[in-house]
Amino acid sequence: MTKAPPRPELLAPAGDEESLRAAVAAGADAVYFGLRGGFNARARADNFAVADLPRIFDFLRARGVKGFVTFNTLVFDRELPVAEAALADIARAGADAILVQDLGIARLAHEVCPELPLHASTQMTVSSAEAAAIAKSLGVTRVVLPRELSIDEIRTMAMGTDLELECFVHGALCVSWSGQCLTSEALQHRSANRGQCAQSCRMPYDLVVDGKVETARGDEQLKYLLSPRDLAAYDLLPQLIDAGVCCFKIEGRMKGPEYVANAVDKYRRALDAALEHRPYPLQKRDEEELRYSFSRSFSHGFFRGSDHQALVHGLYPGHRGVLVGRVEEVHARAGRVVVRAEPDAPELKAGDRILFDQGKPEDDEPRGGLHACDVVAPGLLRMLFGGPDQGSLDLRLVKAGDVVWKAKDAEVTRKMKRVAARERKVGLTLSVRGAAGTALIVTARDDLGRAARVESAMPLQLARVNPLHEGLVREKLCAFGETGFELRRLELELEGALAMPPSELKRLRRAVVQALVGSPPPQPARHVRTGLDPDAVVAPLSANGSSGAPKLIPLLRTLGQVEVALRLGFDELQLDFMELVGLGVAVERARARGAKVIVATPRVQKPGEEGYDRRFERLRPDGILARHLGAVEHFRRNPHTETVHGDFSLNATNALTARTLLGLGLSTLTPAYDLDLAQLLDLASGVPAERLEVTIHQHLPLFHNEHCVYSHLLSNGHDYRDCGRPCEKHLIRLRDGLGMEHPVIVDVGCRNTVFNARAQSAAACLPQLLAAGVRRFRVELVRESEAETERVLRAYAALLAGKRTGPQVIAQVGALEKYGVSAGTLVVVTQPHV
Repeated sequence: MTKAPPRPELLAPAGDEESLRAAVAAGADAVYFGLRGGFNARARADNFAVADLPRIFDFLRARGVKGFVTFNTLVFDRELPVAEAALADIARAGADAILVQDLGIARLAHEVCPELPLHASTQMTVSSAEAAAIAKSLGVTRVVLPRELSIDEIRTMAMGTDLELECFVHGALCVSWSGQCLTSEALQHRSANRGQCAQSCRMPYDLVVDGKVETARGDEQLKYLLSPRDLAAYDLLPQLIDAGVCCFKIEGRMKGPEYVANAVDKYRRALDAALEHRPYPLQKRDEEELRYSFSRSFSHGFFRGSDHQALVHGLYPGHRGVLVGRVEEVHARAGRVVVRAEPDAPELKAGDRILFDQGKPEDDEPRGGLHACDVVAPGLLRMLFGGPDQGSLDLRLVKAGDVVWKAKDAEVTRKMKRVAARERKVGLTLSVRGAAGTALIVTARDDLGRAARVESAMPLQLARVNPLHEGLVREKLCAFGETGFELRRLELELEGALAMPPSELKRLRRAVVQALVGSPPPQPARHVRTGLDPDAVVAPLSANGSSGAPKLIPLLRTLGQVEVALRLGFDELQLDFMELVGLGVAVERARARGAKVIVATPRVQKPGEEGYDRRFERLRPDGILARHLGAVEHFRRNPHTETVHGDFSLNATNALTARTLLGLGLSTLTPAYDLDLAQLLDLASGVPAERLEVTIHQHLPLFHNEHCVYSHLLSNGHDYRDCGRPCEKHLIRLRDGLGMEHPVIVDVGCRNTVFNARAQSAAACLPQLLAAGVRRFRVELVRESEAETERVLRAYAALLAGKRTGPQVIAQVGALEKYGVSAGTLVVVTQPHV
C-alpha cells in the first residue's frame, strides 16, 4: 500500500521525571513512560502517578513533545474496572497515545476514548501484515515492531499495511520474542507479561550436548549463552527510514537520566542527518560515549538478518564500557596497576571508573575510580588509584591477566548532566513585512501550532542612513534569549530602504512572546466514557460447542507419540512437528485411523514465511492450531480450513480478550499460561467455557528465541545457510544454577524453544475446571519416548474418566520425570495486583 509517511520521530524512555526532562532537553520528539501501580512492562521503574499526568502533559505540550503511556501488560478480569479508570485518566490528561499488549485492553481503550491513538506494543507480537490487519481492526494506529525483524522484512511489512511502524534502535535486547517469554513466570512466578521480568536470560547456563556437559566453544568463561549484546543502530537510520519506519525508539526505562540524555543526543544528531540527507555525523568518540552510559557491547541485532555468532558473545551479562587492555602487573600497596593497552584504547583521566574483568561476572568484580594514568612505554599504561575516587576497590583482588574496561568517563558524565539540564525551546518562524508609511507587521508561528500577529505603533519611515537589514532585525527582533523561544526561520519582505527605532523592534519582540505565551498549546479533543458494560465492549458469544463429556486431546511432537495415541484410541490429535519433518506422514496415519487432526503453526511468523501456511493447507487438516495473530487472520479467511483453534501464545488473560479472539472466528481458545486457577475461572465465567481448552500437563515453553544456540555453539555458521544443521544431529540442554537441564528444540524457522525441564500438571484443578464448564483438556509432550507417552496419556485418560484423582496422577506421572512434576502456575494463590 502506498501512503505518505509522517516525519520520523525519535522516541525516548522515561522511568522517572528526571529522565523525562533529560529526554526533552536532549531533543526527543516523544517520550514513553508507565504508571505506578501496574499495567506497564517496567513495573520496577519509578514510573509516574496518575495524579501527575496533567502536569506532565502540560510540560510536554509546552515544548512540542509528545507523551505516550505504556499500558503494555496482560490484564486479569478482576483488574478491568481499575484498568478502565486508568485509561480514562490517561485520556483526560491528554496523552498522545497509549501502548497496549492485551487485545481486550485495546478494545476497552477504544471504547473509553475513541480519539486516543492506540499503539500495539512489541509484546503484542505483530510480526506480519496479516497480524497488523487484526491490530487495525481493534483500533490500533501504530505497531511497535518485534526486534527480530530485518530491514528487508520491515520493508515487506510496510508494503502490506497502512499502519505506522515503530522500531527499537538502541538498548537492551530480549533473547526471547517479547510477549512470548514465560521463563520468569515458570521459574520464579514473576511474569514478564506482567512487568516483572526476572532477567533469566542474563543468568549463566552450562551447555549440555547429548547428555554431556561441554565447554561452550572451548571457552570456560562462555556461560551467558542467552544474553544478547545491546542493540545500537545509529548508523542504520537512513535504511530504516527507506524501509518505512516512522518512529525510532530507544529502550531504557530502567536506566537513569545520564543514559537517556546520552542516547537521545546521539540519535537526534543521527536522525537529523538522515532526514536532511547529510553524511553520517557520529564519530568514534560519540560511539564511545554511548558505551559509557551502558553497554554489554553493541550489535545491529537482527536488522541485517540473523547472525548467531555476533548476537551473543556469552562472556558477561552486564555493563562493560570500552575495552582498555589487560593487567600486566599489580602493586597493591602502591595503588598502582600496569596495563598492556589495546591499540585503540580510550584516553584515561582522573575520575574515570575502571572495571577489572576476571571472567566471573556473577561475582563482585573489582572496580573503582582512577586517580591518575600515564604512559610508561609504548602500549603500556600505569594506573594509579587512591583518594575518594577509588571507592571500595581492593587492588589485592586484581590479578595479572584481568581484562580492563573503562566503564565510565567522568567528563562524559558531566557533559550529559549539562545536556539534561538544557532548556528545550520552542521554534518560531517569523514573517516581517512593511513599506514606507505603513506599520511593520510581524506574523509568528511556533512549532506548537500557535500563531500571533503584531504591528508597530508607528509607521515605517524612509531611511536616510542605517536602513533596516536582516542583521539588525535578527539582533533586535529575534533575540529571544531566555523567553523559551528560538528562531527557526526568518522571512523578511521590506519595500525599499526603511527605518524603525530599535526600541520599537524590541517592543514587537516582547509583544510576540506575550501573545504566544498567552495562547496555550491546543489540547486534543477527548470524549471519555466510563462505567462501560463489558457486553457492550465485546459482545457475548454463543456456545458453539459440546457441553458433554470431557475430552482429552494430546499435543504430539514425534511420529512415535502419534502411533501411541492412535493405538490408545484417541480420536483427535494436535500435531506440533516443530521442524515439520514427518508431519505429512503423521497426518496420513491419523486420517487412516479416523482421527481428527489439528496442525499447529509456528509460534511466530515473519514476512516471507507465508509458505508455511501453504504447506499446512496442502495437508488439508481438520483444523489449525493458530499460535500467532497472522495465522488467525490467514486461516479464518481460508475457505478450506474447517476450524481454527487459538493457542496460549495469543495471550488471552481476561474475558474481553478471549471474546475478541473467539469473535474473530476461532472455534476454541487456550488461555494464556500467565493465569492461576482463580484467574482462569474468572475468564471462564465470561465466555462459553466449553469453547476453552486448558492445558493440564506440559513442559512449559520458557524462552522462544530467534537466536539459535545450535548455530552459535555447535558451528561457526551465522545462520541456516552455513551452520551445517547441527540441530539434526544433537540435542542441546541448558543447565541452570539449580541443576535443571532444559531442552532446546528448533522449529522450521530455525527459532529455538527452551522447554522447562520439569513438567507441570494441573490435574488437581480438574474438578473446579469441570464445574466451570471446561470440557477440552490438553496434554502436551515434547520428546517423551513411546513408553513414557503411553503412561502419561493413560494416566490423564484415567483422570478424566474418574478412575484417578489429581494427586494420584501427579504422583504417577512424576515418577516418570527426571525432575518430577510441579503443581504449576495454575495453583499459585492469586495476589492483589492493584
